[in-house]
Formats: sequence, structure tokens, C-alpha cells
Amino acid sequence: MSHSLSPVTVEDIPSIVEAKPLTLSWTTKVLLASLVVIGLIAFGQELLGGDARHAWMALHVNFTYWFSVAAASSGFAAVFQICNAQWSRPIRRIFESGLPFLCATPFILAVLYFGHGHLFVWAHTPIAGKEGWLTSNFVYARDIIALLVLIFLIRKVITLSVRRDILAIRGGLTGLSDEQIERWTAKKFDRYVVGASNDTKAEIEKTTGLMGRFSPAVVIFYAIVMTIIAFDQIMSVDPHWYSTMFGGFYFMSAVYLAMIFASLAVGFLRLQHPLFLKKIERRTLWDLGKLMFGFGIFWAYLFWCHYLPIWYGNLPEETAWVIVRLREQPWHSIAWFVLGTCFIIPFMLGLSRDIKQTPILLFATALIPAIGLWVQMYLLFAPTLYPEFVPIDYTDVLVGLGFLGAYILCAASYLERVPLIPFGDLLAD
Repeated sequence: MSHSLSPVTVEDIPSIVEAKPLTLSWTTKVLLASLVVIGLIAFGQELLGGDARHAWMALHVNFTYWFSVAAASSGFAAVFQICNAQWSRPIRRIFESGLPFLCATPFILAVLYFGHGHLFVWAHTPIAGKEGWLTSNFVYARDIIALLVLIFLIRKVITLSVRRDILAIRGGLTGLSDEQIERWTAKKFDRYVVGASNDTKAEIEKTTGLMGRFSPAVVIFYAIVMTIIAFDQIMSVDPHWYSTMFGGFYFMSAVYLAMIFASLAVGFLRLQHPLFLKKIERRTLWDLGKLMFGFGIFWAYLFWCHYLPIWYGNLPEETAWVIVRLREQPWHSIAWFVLGTCFIIPFMLGLSRDIKQTPILLFATALIPAIGLWVQMYLLFAPTLYPEFVPIDYTDVLVGLGFLGAYILCAASYLERVPLIPFGDLLAD
């Protein structure tokens, strides 16, 4: 799928090391912080002066959406390591930048604990056969612990990725003078080289080996943790309905989202920093676009595989969940909107090679399923609570924009303090 030649070579390393950090303008940071504040105000206003259940639902659904973005994006650090995906080198830090937001998700989930009684019937009514599993303290304790385990593993892989670069810089492998690497000698980078020996190449190889051992664990625990969150925080809104495929549908939707947000970020970051503009070439955009196209098709495949056995099984506890979402108004129209924005339109646009290789067109194409998958989270969760009408209004949008502002600020904080393109392993050969 990808090109045989890496877009980044040893000759590019001096420009990577000397590149200025990617920093957002003061105006941009104020705008993003304002989105966060507006989102909090919208949530508080709906909680105190409107429909408390709607307020908690808006926060909950946006959590499940943005958590999935952060988990899948940062988790790709492990996937790229396992696959030795050289084509992805110019955009790996973009995927890794989801880590700071991911680290905040256990705190958001802890806040949601205080409102779960408005959303889940099992919070106050025992469910026959599931009394021990669906209890408030047990659900949120295991979910938060699961998040912490996933965060530990992903953070370990990403820290090791940055460690290789700092080792190469401080070990003199880049051939640059002390003045040229002065930025990377600051105390805040000391933690990346703790315990390192004087044999820099051996340390980099050792670090790469550790990444190779932790990366498969990330992939395995990603599937497990995302499935637990899907079952507990989405599927259990209707505690009598269950699907063993639901976890897979959720975590593969998140993988699709990771490609979508990388495509969106590329369009923005190429305008913000000359290093990204130079090294994220048309061939990298093409590979990224093909992955987004492929995962869009796989999303549709999983949707059909989910729907088909429920339809031909014709069991009341299963079909009731599907009918209210796909066959009855007002959610029937929402379901078609989701199918169109997540599959039909991206599929038609993704057939074009030029669209995948043009940053602004790739950005526009990615924006469509980004919105569609946000609406999908409502389609999965809200009809059980609001079967007669679609509750999406300005509160949901403003809370979503608040999450967007927080996510971008977190991602920018990561990109400000690391080499924008990983290169350390290139110098260990």
C-alpha cells in the first residue's frame, strides 16, 4: 500500500532538530479556550435550568466520541511500530498528540459518574441476571481502571518514541553543534534519558526493542478496553439488549475516526509549520487518504454484519433496539444521514486519487464522516432515552465544540515540546 522509500531520510534530521516548535498563536489559544468555556456554560445552563438528563447525555455522548478519537489516534503509535510503517513517519506525531487528551479522560468519566443516574436505568433498578455486573460503583471503577491501564501502555510507547530522538540529539549522533541543539538540552527533557549509557546507538536499539514489546500489548488492551467502555457506557443504556459485535464496531469506528482526524490535522498543520509543509508530501497524503477510504468501507461492512444477524434472528430483545433506530421516525432519517456521511459520500469522493492527494480536498472529505460519526454516537445512545424526538440542539453542539477546543489545546501542547518528526531510529543503523 505505502511507498517503499521513506519520506524522511538522515539528510532531513538537521532540519527536524533545528525546527522551531509548533505553537498556536495567542488569538487561536484564546478562541479554543473560549470554546471550552462556552461548552461548560452550555452544560451548566442545561443542567441547572433545563433538562438535566439532556445535559448529562450531551456530556456523555461527547465523551464517548472524543475518547475514541484520542485512544485510537495515540494507539496508532504502537501500530506504526509493529508494521514498521515508514510512509507514516511525517505524520506520526500528529497521531501521538492525542495522548494528553486521553490522559484526561478518566477525570471526565469520574465526573459522569455523578450524572449516570439520569441516563442508565440500572443505576436505580436492578436488572435481572445482571445485578452483579451493572452496579454503579463496579461499572465506573472497572471503566476508570481500564482507562488507566490503556493510558499507561500507550504513554509508555509514545515516551519511548520521543526518547529515541532525545537520545540521538544528546548523544551527538545528529552532528549538530551545542548551539544548534540547545533547546533539547533543557531540564524538562532529562526524563527521557534517565539511566542511559554512553553507548547511544545501543540505547536507541534497546529503546526500539522495548517499543516492540509494549506495542502488541497496546493493540490487545486497546480492543479489550474499548469493548468494555462500549458495553458499559453505550450498550447498557438499553440493558436488555446486547451484541457481542458492539465492542468491535465501536473500536473500529474509533480507528476510522483516527484517520479522519489525522486528515483534518494535516490540512491545518501544513499551513502552520514549514517542516510539515515540506515533508508531508502528496504520497503521504495519498497513503493516509487510502487508509481513511479503506476504514470507511470496513465501517460499512461492520454495520451490515451487525444488522444482518439481528434481522434474520428476529428476536424481540434484539430487533426492538434496531427498529427504533433504523425503521421508525424520527431516528430513521438520522440513520440515513449517518450512513450517507460515514460511507456513501466519503466512498464516492475517496475513489478520486486527486482528492486524496490534495490537502484541502482531503480535509473537506474527512470533515463529512467526522460529523457523521458524531451523530452516530447519538444514534447509538439517545433513542432509548428519547424515542419520540431527536434531542440534539445547541447544547449538544456547544458541548461538542468545547471538547474540540480542549482536544486541540491538548494536542498542541504535545506538539510544542517534541521533535515534530521522529528520527532517532534512523541513526541507530
